[in-house]
Amino acid sequence: MGSYGPNKETLRHQLQLEWQDHIQTRAQTWKTLEIEAALFLGLIGADLKLNNVWLTLVLGLILVIASMSGVIITVHHRRGQVRKFTHIDRLEEALGLHRPGLMDDVKPPAEFRWSEVLNPAKVNTPLFILRMHVAILLFASTYVVMRFILR
Repeated sequence: MGSYGPNKETLRHQLQLEWQDHIQTRAQTWKTLEIEAALFLGLIGADLKLNNVWLTLVLGLILVIASMSGVIITVHHRRGQVRKFTHIDRLEEALGLHRPGLMDDVKPPAEFRWSEVLNPAKVNTPLFILRMHVAILLFASTYVVMRFILR
């Protein structure tokens, strides 16, 4: 009788693909923050150089929309990360990597809770990225509103 299901080499290959996908997703998440930082610098630079409140308003709105998109993407990627690590955990189990003492303290990540954004005791990279999106969103909103009021 033949064995049904994937062999160990297939499982190892799938595990490698899952990790590569996770790394790519993390890079995309960082890229959203890099784009926002460039837009942020563009907003401040254009405002200082051109001193045009209407241009500042338009650029600020673009940054606010980009920041809200960054928040949404980061939350979406975290949900995918939870699923991805659950799948990775199953592959590792099938490969016999979950022996006592080998990976006892490794657990898949949990989804974000919005209360964690303000909790300095909770630290991880995706949460940092989410906090930075929120910070840029708040800064851009405040900057544009104050610039418009004080024109």
